[in-house]
Amino acid sequence: MAEVPELSVISMDSYSENEEEFYVDYTCEMKSSMKHLEWTSCHTSWSPCRSGIQSDIKKHRKPVHSFKKAIMLVVFVEKLKGRKCGDKQTFFDDNDLLNHILVEEEISFNTIDDTCAPPSKFRYSKTTVHIIRDSRQKCLTLQEYEGNARLVALFLQGNNLEQEAKINMGSYISAPVVEDKRPVTLGLAGRNLFLSCTPEEDKADTPVLSLTEVTNIQGKRNNDLLPYLFYKAQNTSNSTTFESVAFPGWYISTSQDEHTFVQMKPQDDQVFLRDFVTYPGVI
Repeated sequence: MAEVPELSVISMDSYSENEEEFYVDYTCEMKSSMKHLEWTSCHTSWSPCRSGIQSDIKKHRKPVHSFKKAIMLVVFVEKLKGRKCGDKQTFFDDNDLLNHILVEEEISFNTIDDTCAPPSKFRYSKTTVHIIRDSRQKCLTLQEYEGNARLVALFLQGNNLEQEAKINMGSYISAPVVEDKRPVTLGLAGRNLFLSCTPEEDKADTPVLSLTEVTNIQGKRNNDLLPYLFYKAQNTSNSTTFESVAFPGWYISTSQDEHTFVQMKPQDDQVFLRDFVTYPGVI
């Protein structure tokens, strides 16, 4: 019976450097060689045996050599199983690889402050002259007192119609386009005075309407232009409303009584008039 050698006796030099030779299948060779290992016997009923012939049993070296390698492989595997899990010094794991690849480096950067004005949402188109009256046909006239200019709504007849203000209506194209609404500016013809909608003092959510002197209204862009813009919308009754762009839901309105200032009123107001009729040119 073959004995398994001790681990200390086995030399690692016994491994063949040729891997194909280590894993080759010797089954067929062993079968063919077994024919030579059969004993020949003499039987009296058959032909007599020659004298001096003896059985000679030979062992094939390669199967023994292969068996020896298999034993060493088993012993080596068992030796690996016996290692403690905590012994990591003899192995190369993923952390060893990552420590060489992932290296923390300080990244330097510079902050650059670049102020770029966004493109204007409103683009100037053209200016036309109009006369604007409220739904009760009250006219808009200019009144100036101690340097303050205001528009007042009142009834005018005959020669007094010359006091009626003519309005330069500057049309703009908005992006994106607001359906059924056209942004316009409203200025007094012959004067650099434009209607503007700005927050009331101490009341940021309540706008007031005033006349502001502007030298070049077409040169204003973005937020500087918003107080002077109103959405012109036409109703089914052919009347026109002017809604503040800076304060949505607030409209240019007049009182039902005359000699009152033109002012801003919210949409839900039921007292003031916010419907106007516009006439092109001079009537």
